[in-house]
Amino acid sequence: MTRQKKNKTALHETCNLVRLETKTWSGIKSDPELRETLAKDYEAQSSSFNVQKYLVGNEYKKQWKSCVDNLRKPLIKKTLPWSDTAFSKEQGRTVSGWRLIPNTIFEEVLADMEKAKASFWKEVDGFVKDYPMLIERAKEVLGDAFDEDDYPDIDDIRGKFRFDFYVNDVPSLDSGDIRVSASANLVKKLKADTTKLLESNSRACIKDIVDNLIEASGHLSEKLKSYDPKNKRKGGFFKDGSVDLFRNQVKLLPSFNEAICGNDKTIAEAYEKLMVVVGKINAIDDIRADDDKSDKARKEVAQDIDDAIDPVKSGFFDAFKGGEND
Repeated sequence: MTRQKKNKTALHETCNLVRLETKTWSGIKSDPELRETLAKDYEAQSSSFNVQKYLVGNEYKKQWKSCVDNLRKPLIKKTLPWSDTAFSKEQGRTVSGWRLIPNTIFEEVLADMEKAKASFWKEVDGFVKDYPMLIERAKEVLGDAFDEDDYPDIDDIRGKFRFDFYVNDVPSLDSGDIRVSASANLVKKLKADTTKLLESNSRACIKDIVDNLIEASGHLSEKLKSYDPKNKRKGGFFKDGSVDLFRNQVKLLPSFNEAICGNDKTIAEAYEKLMVVVGKINAIDDIRADDDKSDKARKEVAQDIDDAIDPVKSGFFDAFKGGEND
């Protein structure tokens, strides 16, 4: 497989970095008195125990995690990981890692995040409204372990939540990231480190693009091949979600290919073939039917997916590596 020469456009000109940080009230409180009581009952050292109370119930924590995870989904689907979550000395807390986004879909993702932010604060307002009732219920649930001092005031509880969406530039060798006042040797090292970081992260992003595409395509292809309308359990029934995931991965290909892969020819050709496949499965129920026409359609779609993906699977990274020195 031959690879086109990499587009000379720098990554910082085609992409940005984004990060979503959320915070919710934990609703959990350590109880030293209960710890001492437990240690005494078992004739053990109190330092061996950690006793915590769910102030408004265990289900509260699960509900908020599910809420935040759902609000993050559009960002996760349309961006690629760039840096890991890490502790920030400047902010004194753990912060989410940056994610890479092509400029061509930035406005779309920004709209997604505005919608997610509105949904988040709507949930917060609902919780604040129910907060006094939840405290009253906790008195019954926690019994003698209830302590009113564990609960923030109603006027303060909303401040325990946060939804912040940040945007940053991709590092550039020509930006202020390289300190001009540093010694020549230090500047050289900083540039080398920045180059290494950009190359490493770029390749990781490309790998994510290809892996995600292969996974979504392979999953749908296998489901179509094994589907048996007479025995859906045994035959690997394919859900609408599998088709939607496949569509979304295909839809994002041009933006990521242009911004990150330098308009790779193999990915571009795969996209054109996969768009034909997407057109064939617009009516999902039609390929689920129990008749010869639908059976033929399922086999054709599965084969078309395999034909489109095989060139991407076979030696893409070897070709990309070889093209770097062109």
